[in-house]
Amino acid sequence: MKYNYFKHLNQLIIGVMAILILLFISGISMAKEMTPEEAIRWGIENNRELTNIRYSIEDLKHNLKILSAAEAFQVDFNIKPIWHFGGSSGGYSIEMEENRFAPSAEASLTATKVLMPDLNLSTQVTWESERLGQDFFDSLVNEINANIKLDKKLYPDTWTEREKQVYSIENSLKMKLEELRWTEMEKQIEFIQHYLNIVRLQEQVEIARKQVKLAEEELSRVKKQIALGEGGYQQETAAMIALEEAKNQLFNREQNLVRAKKQWELLLNLPEETIVQFVEDADFIKMLFSQMENVTMDNSPDDLIEQALSENYQVKNSELEKEELLKELQWARDAGKPAVNLSGGYNYPKDNWFIMLDFSVNLADGGAQELKEKQKEDTVQRKDVSIDYLINRLRLEAEQLIDQDQYNQLFLATQLLALEKEQNKVKIMEQQYQQGAISLAQFNNSMITLKDKELNMKQAQDQWLVDRLKLAHFMGFLQEEL
Repeated sequence: MKYNYFKHLNQLIIGVMAILILLFISGISMAKEMTPEEAIRWGIENNRELTNIRYSIEDLKHNLKILSAAEAFQVDFNIKPIWHFGGSSGGYSIEMEENRFAPSAEASLTATKVLMPDLNLSTQVTWESERLGQDFFDSLVNEINANIKLDKKLYPDTWTEREKQVYSIENSLKMKLEELRWTEMEKQIEFIQHYLNIVRLQEQVEIARKQVKLAEEELSRVKKQIALGEGGYQQETAAMIALEEAKNQLFNREQNLVRAKKQWELLLNLPEETIVQFVEDADFIKMLFSQMENVTMDNSPDDLIEQALSENYQVKNSELEKEELLKELQWARDAGKPAVNLSGGYNYPKDNWFIMLDFSVNLADGGAQELKEKQKEDTVQRKDVSIDYLINRLRLEAEQLIDQDQYNQLFLATQLLALEKEQNKVKIMEQQYQQGAISLAQFNNSMITLKDKELNMKQAQDQWLVDRLKLAHFMGFLQEEL
């Protein structure tokens, strides 16, 4: 019995372990792997800021559909039962029919259609009945009234309210589309910048790990020397401090790397369990370096700045806003003019056609119309000032990007020279180590320094690439997905 108990227990343990292994494997298989390019494309479609802009675009398109639907026939039906209590004789009577109140009724059926922006067709059918009972429908024909009418605005030749709404929404849609196109490119550059930062942080972590290993080896060597009577407390303390500093640096860099990856995932709004390999020699990064090296910046700074201003979405949208403000100013002036409308139609049961000319003019309004026009004029002037400020700010930003590009080229050249110098130094130290002139620890430390120089050079390259992308985007050279 004892043997069987342990046998069943072993089987149970093996079964549980098998289930856990299957769950672990299935969990790994559920994780979705993405290439850097796929992750960036995902980010373009799912980044929260870009998504909010797209939501705004969809809302504007929906509003246009609502206005378009309003051009179709609009039909409304209205009925009002009315109960009458008492009469002119002072008596108090209630009309009854089959033990129920028998109200009178008023009903109307109205239909309207926009034929042209300033031409409307309307028709109305109304009827009244003194008793809403069994004979109600029998009396409809005798009590019905109907008319059909066309309305045409003659003066002033201004936009209808619907035309104004459509224009305003279409203008907003144009601006949102420009903003989306521009922001999509900005976000792609931001994604690439974060990607390169993570790659370099990974290298920093690797360097820090090597530094910890060297510090551990140095502490071990010092302890051996102390055991042989060749060292003292100060050497050991210095080695221990160096090791702790190396560990602290490693911890800090590892935390920076973890935070950077979380920020990347949040920025791109990646699904959970997504795995992206951050590799240095990604093909799309090589392609970007090649593209940016071929971007010509041979024009004078003034020409580049003028090109940047002509392509900037903020300038384009500000001009659209000013155009709308000018139209609103004209509409405000038109509102103060005399109005002349022409209408014509047919009445039933009178059986007569009619034409009517409607003329109206405001004789006194306490100066309200003048104040409205003045307000619109002031708004246009303020917009001009705003556009001037925007152009000056963008001009300064363009100058900074151009200057930064030149500085990055010089700084990269300096880092390449520093790296070349360090490489020559390491070659000399390697020979010295082989000859026994320096220790292995000294040689290893020189290799760490060389790694730092290589990392500095790579970071300078990354900065040049990112700032060149920003400059090319600002100049309008980047129109499509990178």
